[in-house]
Amino acid sequence: MLGEPEADQDFGTGYTGLLYCWYEFFFDTDTGILDSIQNDHFQADYSNNEEMIVFKNDKIEIDTWFLRLNQDLTLSEVRRILNEQGISFAEEEYWGCDIIRFESGVYLDFDNRDGVWGIDEYGCVEKDDSVVIDDKESFVLNGIRHFPSMNKK
Repeated sequence: MLGEPEADQDFGTGYTGLLYCWYEFFFDTDTGILDSIQNDHFQADYSNNEEMIVFKNDKIEIDTWFLRLNQDLTLSEVRRILNEQGISFAEEEYWGCDIIRFESGVYLDFDNRDGVWGIDEYGCVEKDDSVVIDDKESFVLNGIRHFPSMNKK
């Protein structure tokens, strides 16, 4: 239905994952029913940001809407965009992250960049602690997720 995935994984937990760009679709291995979707690669770090968020094949194209290639979006910027579009949302903390949650259960999470990776002067990948953000309003958009089973209260 979605076309050939870029990767297909069996996590050995009862779930299988299909990867399109970095949009991850998680299915119940036994039933084949879609359980959740996420992309947690929105930060514009050293990686090729376009390969992380832009996806199109002969079956589907993912609309990146307000995402900007190779440029972070802050919590305050995302809030402004949503308000301008008249989209209702709630802000809360969820699993230790600041999130914007929509009525549908979809949520956006934001990060202080303490998990950003960079390239050192020798060309090796290293954790870059120099970009950690203290101001919550400047936390950057990290991902979009929909985990219905985790939304049940």
